[in-house]
Amino acid sequence: MKIEYTLKEVRPNIFAVIVPNDYDRAMLFCRVQEFYESDSDLFKEQDFSIWDYMKWYSEKRGSFTYTKDWSGFNIPFKVALNCTLGAQCESPYDIAMQDILDQILLTDNPADAYIIGTESDKGQTFKHELCHALYYTNREYKILADEITKSIDWQDYLIFEDNLLSLCYTASVINDEIQAYMMTNYNAKYFSKGVDVDKLNELHNKYKEQLNRFLK
Repeated sequence: MKIEYTLKEVRPNIFAVIVPNDYDRAMLFCRVQEFYESDSDLFKEQDFSIWDYMKWYSEKRGSFTYTKDWSGFNIPFKVALNCTLGAQCESPYDIAMQDILDQILLTDNPADAYIIGTESDKGQTFKHELCHALYYTNREYKILADEITKSIDWQDYLIFEDNLLSLCYTASVINDEIQAYMMTNYNAKYFSKGVDVDKLNELHNKYKEQLNRFLK
């Protein structure tokens, strides 16, 4: 079984893994993504079997819907590498991910690299994941994004936070997720439900005005 993907450096030290097939993309990133930010201590920063994770997810959701629930992925290279070091190779997806990491290891500054997984290098999903990568790799971008996030009315911030936590994001990535959603699919109900539309549009314009130049 061969996993079809393309590895592309889309910004300095930001590597996009382009996987057209939704199922393959989700399964390729599942282990490293959940090692990075799972909402369960059973998996976050743990050496775990992908089969145990699939069973746990299925029991939580009623079936294994991971490949339909998640379409884009983002993770620091060093976290993905740490996940795979010493881990048992359990599927062709593990082999493909190791191949990707080996390629990035040969680049100039892999320790500070960031990986995103998308269907293509265009569209809203790509832009959303690129925002995550810039938040991690570009200090100026992060400072500007955090300044806007700090200006959000605390009641609205709590609504965004509750909505994100209900989607199984962890508390440690809330600010990162807010800026990425605000730059892309900010009006998605699962993210912004409960926030006044006019205030939502105003916030989106603030993020866009300050950060859009980094995406061009």
